[in-house]
Amino acid sequence: MAQCWQSMWLSFLVCLALPSGGSRHSLRFRSGASPCAGVPEAGNPDISMLKCDLHKEEAGIFCKELGCGTALQWSRAHHTRDSGNQDQKFVICQGTESTILNCRLNLNFLGQCELLMNTEVVCSEHTEAQLVGGQHPCAGRLEVRRGLTWGTVCDADLDLPTAHVVCRELHCGSAVSMPGGAHFGQGSGPVWTETFHCVGNESLLFDCPRGSRRQEPCGHNQDAGLRCSGEKFRLVNGSSGCVGRVELQVQGRWAPLCATHWDLSDASVLCHQLNCGNVVAIRKGGYFGEGEGPIWPDVFQCVGTEAHLWSCPTSTLGAPPCDLGNAATAVCSGALHALRLRDGQSRCDGRVEISLDGVWSRVLDDGWDLQGASVVCRQLQCGGAQKAYDAPAPTPGAVQVGLSHVRCLGTETLLVQCNVSTSLLAPAGSSRDVGVVCSGSLQVRLAGGPGRCAGRVEVLHDGSWGTVCDDSWDLRDAHVVCRQLGCGQALGALGSAHFGAGTGPIWLDELGCEGEEPALWQCPSGGWGRHDCGHKEDAGVVCSEFTALRLQNRTGPCAGRLEIFYNGTWGGVCQTLSATSLGLLCGQLGCGTYGQLHAGARTGPRPGALWLASVQCREKHDAVLWQCPSAPWDPHSCSRSEEAWVMCAGKAGVALQAPTDSPNCSATESCPEEGWLRVRGGDDGCSGRVELWHAGTWGTVCDDAWDLADADVVCRQLGCGRAVSAPGEATFGPGLGPVWLDEVACRGSEASLWDCPSMPWGQGDCSHKEDAGVHCSGETGTTVLPLPSGSGMTGNLPSEGLYEDIGDIPMGEQDSVPKWSGDLEDEYDDAENIDDGPMEEQEDEDEDLEDDHQEGLQTLVGVHLSALASLVLFLLYCFYPHGFSLDSTYI
Repeated sequence: MAQCWQSMWLSFLVCLALPSGGSRHSLRFRSGASPCAGVPEAGNPDISMLKCDLHKEEAGIFCKELGCGTALQWSRAHHTRDSGNQDQKFVICQGTESTILNCRLNLNFLGQCELLMNTEVVCSEHTEAQLVGGQHPCAGRLEVRRGLTWGTVCDADLDLPTAHVVCRELHCGSAVSMPGGAHFGQGSGPVWTETFHCVGNESLLFDCPRGSRRQEPCGHNQDAGLRCSGEKFRLVNGSSGCVGRVELQVQGRWAPLCATHWDLSDASVLCHQLNCGNVVAIRKGGYFGEGEGPIWPDVFQCVGTEAHLWSCPTSTLGAPPCDLGNAATAVCSGALHALRLRDGQSRCDGRVEISLDGVWSRVLDDGWDLQGASVVCRQLQCGGAQKAYDAPAPTPGAVQVGLSHVRCLGTETLLVQCNVSTSLLAPAGSSRDVGVVCSGSLQVRLAGGPGRCAGRVEVLHDGSWGTVCDDSWDLRDAHVVCRQLGCGQALGALGSAHFGAGTGPIWLDELGCEGEEPALWQCPSGGWGRHDCGHKEDAGVVCSEFTALRLQNRTGPCAGRLEIFYNGTWGGVCQTLSATSLGLLCGQLGCGTYGQLHAGARTGPRPGALWLASVQCREKHDAVLWQCPSAPWDPHSCSRSEEAWVMCAGKAGVALQAPTDSPNCSATESCPEEGWLRVRGGDDGCSGRVELWHAGTWGTVCDDAWDLADADVVCRQLGCGRAVSAPGEATFGPGLGPVWLDEVACRGSEASLWDCPSMPWGQGDCSHKEDAGVHCSGETGTTVLPLPSGSGMTGNLPSEGLYEDIGDIPMGEQDSVPKWSGDLEDEYDDAENIDDGPMEEQEDEDEDLEDDHQEGLQTLVGVHLSALASLVLFLLYCFYPHGFSLDSTYI
């Protein structure tokens, strides 16, 4: 009887899923890069028997039925509350069935698939292409993914029809050139020996016939490259292709770019990459029309020296929707007689080059002065000239000479209107390349920290980067810096070279900002270069837009609750993450390129905020999570029951292993971040022997002078409350490796152990029988902290110009939090309260109980109503003549 009802349910689900005359073609993969990868779907995606994830056997049947070979990637999570029952699945196959219709259904599991996103399945016949190592996504080394493995293509095997197909698949127009000899750098992995024989009109590389395997050896020094004609940015609705509304192409669809944060530096980069000369102006949003469709919210943070917008840091995650019609614009000069500045620190300083007859050329002079520099600065929309200088020449032969003997009055609009010569008439060696520093070159940045919005304050003045002294440095000064950088508000104004000592001049001292100034140099100060400081007093800032990423409360080395650090607080993320988003964030955490949601634990400490919902990374467009569109930042983005728990894995079908206690990292397990801290040998993550990661190995701390003040710093750093005791004499057993620290003398208020005075690293006189330990009051999971560069250790954290708003915290043995997540007010009396901070613990507990109670009621009532309604619909539908045969062998 049970088997009869089960068959009836399966037939009923098929009836709902398929149109009349349903066939094999109603089975498909959705949102994949080829017909053999994606989310399994049967018929109507809103009424699908595949609404629950497919596991190994079921995915194998699905791949086989679609002619896609065997399954290589499938769900390995168990989505029920009862995590101890590992056999809970809705569709249950043995693996030998010819069709998924022959598999059994677990009716008890119907309605218990809690996740809002299905896991992507990848079959062995899956094929896709990408271009890597170029300045933009339409140029680079050709890499082909077969199944789960990325490899390169030998340059001898890439022909023009195949190149055209690759460009078409990537929405990059047609093939322009195919440079070989690893022109874009050598790849890794296999060099594929099986060749493609495309006709040239195929939509995907997947559709091309395969040829015989090449017999001749081919190494990565012969990796094929490809340049396509397509451009991901364009200017439209203007008088020419160099004037108009800025549009961005994503996955074949063009849409306007938001104007909210668009500035002259961004427009300057775009003008150069489109071969449109230099930027002349940016008009107000919508000046060249609104365009069609939604506006991309991407925020570019260009310096102005980048070759392509793709090279600029981008922050899109959490950005609010753009106002209707507020589309970015750019007016470029066109290539004729355009200028650009090279080898400088900004778009408004450097060596001058001019475009003559479509070729960028050098400008030489033997008497270059401020009058000529004024013309250059004015033509480039860079303000007034501050300096005219002889610039170092480029590589010999790299750039031809265009102009020489430039004599300007200073009132000309264009440099070519000055008295110039187009031939080099001066004796060899008497003329020099000309350089300028314009007033528009003034810039500020945060360096030495984990990202663009946290670090040592540096100012670009007179063409050189220098620092700011911490005398009188407070939150009002820091607010100006954060707002100037588009990094929100200041959470901390740090001194004493917190992010390491800088180099070069100390430009500003005794700043007295009110907090509302548009730029730091508009605040009262002692004047440029006037100070009585050393670099040990360099000022630093942590802004609210500083973000970081981690997996907390881990159930494995690459599995746990997904958390993001924002506005000074760790918070969770909602389950509304796309498959692309999961793969991208797992790669960002050093945990492979594949991830899936899974049901998390209902116990343990939970974050006070749930920052983000609807994270939708764009396939083959976004490189890191911070570039992905999402709902705006909101500490109440979803309920506790909808927070995301993530499981990442580098290879499908490989069981996740718990982290080992090996003192050193290996090829298969990534190293911890330099300076990370952990405890070992205790009963929980809040007691044990203190250990630090330094110079590639774990080491201990000597108990000489070890006391409660030292232990307090460690406990706070671990997120474990206050220190109860500071045991020595290897109470938790002797450690291994070096004894890194000795004679530690903390005051107790330091943010981390490495801020405390001590003997130089590794130069103590202790053995492991003197290893120090801690007993902390809290019982939370162990936490580790990354070390800012410049603090005397050997870590290499991201520098300002190369990375987005974040310092990605690699996955080590323990979770990590930014060094500044504790009380920033401890050292600074003028610190302000952080909005939307953690909620009260009691409120969390009450909300959790209410959520769980409502969930239970909804699930119970929903299952019964669903069963009753489904039975009625089944009888009405299947007894009504509609031409569908239950004897069909295909779903």
